[in-house]
Amino acid sequence: MNADREYLAAGLALGTLADAEMLQALDLEATDPSFAEEVQSFSETLGLLAESDDAIAPSPETEAAILAIPRLHQQAADTVPEPASGPVPEPVSDPVSAPDAQQEQQERPAAASRSRRPATMLFALAASTLLLLSTVLAGALINQQQDTTEIQESLTVAEAERERTQRLLSASDLAFTEAEATVGGRLTLAYSVSEQMLHLTPHDMPELSEDQTMQLWLIDEEGPHSAGLMTGTSTELLTDLSMDEDMTFGVTVEPAGGSEAPTSDPVVLADL
Repeated sequence: MNADREYLAAGLALGTLADAEMLQALDLEATDPSFAEEVQSFSETLGLLAESDDAIAPSPETEAAILAIPRLHQQAADTVPEPASGPVPEPVSDPVSAPDAQQEQQERPAAASRSRRPATMLFALAASTLLLLSTVLAGALINQQQDTTEIQESLTVAEAERERTQRLLSASDLAFTEAEATVGGRLTLAYSVSEQMLHLTPHDMPELSEDQTMQLWLIDEEGPHSAGLMTGTSTELLTDLSMDEDMTFGVTVEPAGGSEAPTSDPVVLADL
């Protein structure tokens, strides 16, 4: 493919052509299979470079330096050395060659323009490619930093959970009990009054509807005191409780979000 056709194909893929050139490129794309393949090749290359989960804009300095490439190249191409000063001899008039010389002078700027246009287009394509690459690399770096932060936070939570569990298991008054649930299934409880901690493990308990939840209660002579909510399908570790000896542990089914006081009969009761 010659330079003009390559310029039109790249410009059509980038969407940077003038109106007349755009019409010419679209006509070639519709009638020339090889030209259409070249346009598709440019489009696929740009598409691969542009793929990124999070598009991050490059810094203003990077963007300004990249976008200045075509302008600097154009300025260099347009700069013509000044001729040496001095008397210029009068040209010998040739009536036969004058029209040819005039035609040559008219064609020379057009030829120079055509020769500069593909080069300028290639620099513009290179600038766009560098801009896309900087965006992709910046996005990848940000994603990596976010993943690292999330992993660190997850490890911190897991370490805190492990330390609390170790405290419970090391308690001198650690005790275990198991209670059947009237709705099906059962609960295993591990608790320590000295550490004010209670660990629940549900077994085969039913899942509730979205508008219901299981609420935990610690019951003493003054009545029930809420100890939080549970799903009934995963283990729960409760800390900083107000536990005393001879309390009763209970579970009721409450509206989503819980209640200030039980609104139904307990489905689980266990003496602590």
